[in-house]
Amino acid sequence: MTVVRLLVINPNSSKSITDGLQESLDPCTPPGAQLAYFTAPSHAPAAISNIITANQTATACYESLVDTKAIDEYDGFLVSCFSDHPLVHMLREHLASIKSSKPAIGIFEAGVVHAMLVGRRFGVVSTGTGMKNTLIAGVRAFMSANSERFAGVVTSGLGVVELREGDRSRIEALMKSTSAKAAGNGADVLILGCAGMAGMEELVKEGVREAGLGEVQVVDGAKAGVEILAGLARIGRS
Repeated sequence: MTVVRLLVINPNSSKSITDGLQESLDPCTPPGAQLAYFTAPSHAPAAISNIITANQTATACYESLVDTKAIDEYDGFLVSCFSDHPLVHMLREHLASIKSSKPAIGIFEAGVVHAMLVGRRFGVVSTGTGMKNTLIAGVRAFMSANSERFAGVVTSGLGVVELREGDRSRIEALMKSTSAKAAGNGADVLILGCAGMAGMEELVKEGVREAGLGEVQVVDGAKAGVEILAGLARIGRS
């Protein structure tokens, strides 16, 4: 089997988010794939909390990836921000311009696809309120419609970096209560709506159980993303 080299991109400049992704993804690396990790340059925002910071991080990362020739080095690219992040589209446009079939996808797309394949209705457990409406619009655009299968976005009030570096008791309490609210909206699948939530699947399930709402499936778009990306990279080589 030909090895495919995949670059997992943290588009913000917080190394703790990259470390959390690596801790979560390395043990489930797809067979025949190698994962490498990229953190946005230090001048990029430390967190993505609105459209402005999304665009700032996209520009900083794109310039760095092109300047370092990382696009030539890797076989596929996973943008690890749970949003319709502009870097995904910038990479696709660049790859098309050089007539490359290498795939570039985001954990947002991968998470929604995974959730739709394994459940009836999915909801998103997110961070602060700044991206809520953008996420809702992004899901509707990706699905090309309003759909009863989408149970909405519930925000925790937690910051992106706080998820990795903040007080654990506060994080656990808010993740549990937010997950219970999302399940209470009728979702049987919950998507981790931030790369900083990597590895928090059991915490989400506990919150739903403790609220007396039974069992839910939890989707990590980063884990789904590396699996999908590995397959796309192999197909692109054939």
